[in-house]
Amino acid sequence: MQTVTISLESQVVIPREIIGKLEWKPGKKLQIEQVENRIELFPVDSWRNKPDFVKEGLDKIMQEAEGFLKGIDTTIKRKEDRF
Repeated sequence: MQTVTISLESQVVIPREIIGKLEWKPGKKLQIEQVENRIELFPVDSWRNKPDFVKEGLDKIMQEAEGFLKGIDTTIKRKEDRF
């Protein structure tokens, strides 16, 4: 376990070793949550942090939506003076 310090601007630097293991890049958005006497950070775009029922529900929606545009006419009628 590593120790970090809170700066005067309330900033904390996450050790490079941890950032590297998590493969986070500069600009990565994190969600922060206070849990009792500690804080937890979660990547905003991470499926790993979603409850199982959310993952399963979204998977089901995606499976049901698969192919719903099948057979749709994708031609676009344009006026002759348009490209």
